[in-house]
Amino acid sequence: MPTDRQEQPSLDGPFTTLTPKGQHQVAYIEGHGYPRLITDPAEVRVLGVRYGIIQAHALRPRESLSLIEKMRGER
Repeated sequence: MPTDRQEQPSLDGPFTTLTPKGQHQVAYIEGHGYPRLITDPAEVRVLGVRYGIIQAHALRPRESLSLIEKMRGER
């Protein structure tokens, strides 16, 4: 994520979404050491939207590499 972003939709912490073969999508979150598997479709949908927003805000791979190199002082 670019460092100039004021806000981003995953400030609550990391999450993972997955769709087991032949089943509905679920999400996994872990906050302060408390894991939670989310199976409620409405809650999973909210996290899916958040993921889409993160993707839209994120740098492209080459841009990410350039930022990392700049931060390390290589450029």
